[in-house]
Amino acid sequence: MGSRAVAGPAAARRVIVVGGGYAGTTCAVALGRALQPSDDVEVLVIEPDPCQQALSELDLVAVGPPRPQFCELWHPNVFRDLPVTMCYSRVTEIDPEKRSVTIETGERVDYWRLVVATGAVPWVPDVPGLREKAITMWSVEDAQELQLAIEDSFKLAARTPDRQGRRRALSYTVVGGGATGVEIVGTLGQMLPSRMREAGLDPDDLRVTLIEARPQILYDLPEPLRVEAIKRLESMGVIVITGDKLVSVTPDEVRLESERVVPSTVLVWCGGAKADPHAADWGFPTDPDGRIRVGETLKPEGLEDVYVIGDVASAKHPKTGKVLPMLAQVAIQQGPAVAASILAESRGGAAAPFVPHLRGEFVSVGPRWGVGWMYSMRLKGIPAIVMKRITYVKYWLQVGGVRLAWHRTREMLSMQR
Repeated sequence: MGSRAVAGPAAARRVIVVGGGYAGTTCAVALGRALQPSDDVEVLVIEPDPCQQALSELDLVAVGPPRPQFCELWHPNVFRDLPVTMCYSRVTEIDPEKRSVTIETGERVDYWRLVVATGAVPWVPDVPGLREKAITMWSVEDAQELQLAIEDSFKLAARTPDRQGRRRALSYTVVGGGATGVEIVGTLGQMLPSRMREAGLDPDDLRVTLIEARPQILYDLPEPLRVEAIKRLESMGVIVITGDKLVSVTPDEVRLESERVVPSTVLVWCGGAKADPHAADWGFPTDPDGRIRVGETLKPEGLEDVYVIGDVASAKHPKTGKVLPMLAQVAIQQGPAVAASILAESRGGAAAPFVPHLRGEFVSVGPRWGVGWMYSMRLKGIPAIVMKRITYVKYWLQVGGVRLAWHRTREMLSMQR
């Protein structure tokens, strides 16, 4: 529904969820499924985009056939059978004292409980030429932009008579050796040769480069798996450069701190993310990275009616004391945990401490091969990619049930052929 439908008398217990990503969606779904009429709780999700962007699936469509809908989960579909109301707008102000939020129309909406789940945005440093040239990889629109850039580079190569010029036209660079960067560059390395053959171009003219400023890629994975990932990338012909920083970007090349020059017609930036910058504007306590500090129940200090979850939350692991990473699996666990706490509070109970369970992490290196760990096991190749795809199915089951999981699984399998 539109924002104008928000007006009206406030419910005695209105729960406002700000943000419709992994954390916000799972929280609203869990609340919607568990509520009873006697709870007298209304759930309102405020999010400008009617689709959840499933970022961990972008590698499947960024280079392949134009199937952007695979990376989108429509909120009207997810919430259609649940007592959850959508408001497609942005929150411009949060007033914890008045227990209200203001949306971009100027309308103020009161809450009984507030869940801030506004996520993160790409972090792009102030490197000369980078912001003008780079394609970030944070949404379906970004994936479509990459698709168009690849098509344009193919057309440029086809019009170029000399081989050196064609090789320059067909040079692709991914900056950032984390999970997203490795997944994108692996998909480029595996899928572009066949696409070039279909277009009548010579795959020998292809140049794909991965640049990571730190000494190694995939720092969240054990060392042996990082080595396997590099071997796999190099077997595809991907050039992996580590320990070298980007210092400038021009339309057809990038320059590194070592003075190395890398031809680059298409540049994809996967160099990191930062918490939603609005968090600082809303007056919540933040850490040096701009994430909102929360306690063990995921509430900011002194605010008993506010929860903060997902990438925007600076939550510490109860055992290690380290701030939890910006991972989808953390957000997917925090959403239902907060829903359970809100439900308990509505029935006279108390919020429970959040205890994360990091069971594993998998990274695809091309659409049909991966690396990762699960509990004490390290996996590579087809077993790893199967486990990664299973995490998608589990999420679809969590937010949409068997119907959504079955539909999306069939679509995923068709894209893998």
